[in-house]
Parts: sequence; structure tokens; C-alpha cells
Amino acid sequence: MNIIKIITFTGLASFSFNGVSATCSCAGVPLLNSMNTASVDKNQWLLNVTYEHHEMNKLYSGSDEVNDETNRKRETDSTIIQVDYGINKDWSVSAMLSYIDHYREIGSSSNSRSAASGIGDGLVLLKYTPQQIDLFSKWEYAFGAGVKIPVGEDNATQNGVSLSEDMQPSSGSYSALVWGYLGYAFDQSAQTQVFMSSNYSLNQDNDRNYTNGNEFNIDIGGSYTTVQNWGFVAQLRYRTTKADERNSNAIPNTGGEWVDFIPSVQYRINDKSAVNLGVRIPLYRNLDGALQFTTSSAATLSFSYAL
Repeated sequence: MNIIKIITFTGLASFSFNGVSATCSCAGVPLLNSMNTASVDKNQWLLNVTYEHHEMNKLYSGSDEVNDETNRKRETDSTIIQVDYGINKDWSVSAMLSYIDHYREIGSSSNSRSAASGIGDGLVLLKYTPQQIDLFSKWEYAFGAGVKIPVGEDNATQNGVSLSEDMQPSSGSYSALVWGYLGYAFDQSAQTQVFMSSNYSLNQDNDRNYTNGNEFNIDIGGSYTTVQNWGFVAQLRYRTTKADERNSNAIPNTGGEWVDFIPSVQYRINDKSAVNLGVRIPLYRNLDGALQFTTSSAATLSFSYAL
């Protein structure tokens, strides 16, 4: 198994595992955005653990940033565990599980602080990779379909009062997911590559009749690996979501469009393991409603191990 290839592709795919989402109308973690796109050899296992710190303190009206005078602080820390298994040379399966820690503070009063933590959503994705980059082809393409599963708690309370949807560890709802990947290597060594990855999430409602808006993501970028065990990735991500709904009625100030720049660097520790560090830099927002808080910054650190 080529661990350099595995780590180069870590985090290139775009998926939405409701949690550290770009708008604070969602709970959980964007699982597909953390998905490792690399194919796994037959009977091989790949373990990936990702930690993400996500701050959502920018206030927007449409595409214009607005000064926030409420002293609001909103952040989420998430840990995502992903396990991949190669069924045969073409088919593999990925399973993911998240642990979420939400925190929100408005003003300086202790009564304005709320927090919740626990197991979030899970994901199972079946991937088909009919063509991989090898000595005979510079192309790789793959397709996948799966389901997001509400594993954790979605009715957390504080002082006897239910927390808002964006503060729940789990979304409490199932989602159907489709995913695709296309990559091209400029030579058979696959040191320099370009890629495109996209996915769509069809979200269902939870027990409180709340539905996160359906979501589409597309990533376009490139990667370069050196012979000294280093790898570099740069990508642009476009994300759009419909407005959230409760009882089939649209929730104000949810939904919109986002464009982010996501650079990352990887280092291969040995033939079986590697680490990856990446950041998300907001470039453009066009958000629905009068006012909406969204991502101010995000950073990820991940560790991959091939069994």
C-alpha cells in the first residue's frame, strides 16, 4: 500500500457530516469534508483520526460582513475516526464516527454560556474505484453512495432547557449521500496531481421535525509529494445549502453559499503512518436571510495508519 498516495488524498473529498458546519444552523460534523478519498487495496485496512477546531464568529448579511456588537463566541471541537477496508481491487467501504464538543457564549454573563458534548453522527460509504493511477493510467476516478446515521444525542439540555439545533452533538436525522472523485497524475510516479471531488447530501427530518438543508459540495485542487516524505495540497471548496426547515417551514437566516481555500501539508512518518495539518481560509460568502453567523477559521490535524 502506497502510504504517500493515501496521505496525499487525505481530506481532499468533500462530504457533509453535519457538525462543524459553515453555518451555525447545523449540528454535528461535516463528515464527508473529512473523508479520505484514497482507494484501499484488497483486504487492507486504513485508520484515520482527525481533530478539527472550528470557530464561527463572522456575521454576514448576504455577501457583506457585518460588525458583531454582541461579543458572541462560538466554537466547535470535533474528533472524527474513519476506518477503510478494501473488499477487492475495485470496491471498498468507509465508516466514520464523530465526537463533538460545542461551546457558545454571548456577552460576559455566565447565563449566556451554553455547551454540549458527546458522540455525533456516523457515516457508512461504499466506494467503487474502477480506475486507479498506476503504470498504465494517469487517471483515477471513483464513485460512492452511503448514509449518515444519527448515532449520538440530539436532545441535549442545559438547566432543564433543550439546546438549539446547532448545539446538539448529533443532528438526529438520517441522510442519503452520493459522492464522486476524479484525479489526474502528470506522470506515473503521481508526484503532481490535480483532482475534483463532489458530493450531495439529501437530509431527512429528526424527531423534532427539524431538517437540515440539502447540501452540495465540490472541491478542485492539486497535490504535490516530494521524495523527502513531504506532501502539499491546495484546494478550493464551493459549498451550497438550502435553508433548514421545521415542520416544512424554512428557518430564517439559514442556507447560502460558501467558498473556502484549504491548504494542507502532510509528512510521512514511515511506510505505514503519516500526519496531516490543514487550515480553512474563508474567501466568499453569500448567505440567506438578514443576518447569519458563519466560519471565521478552522484547522485540522490528522493521523493515518495503514494496517
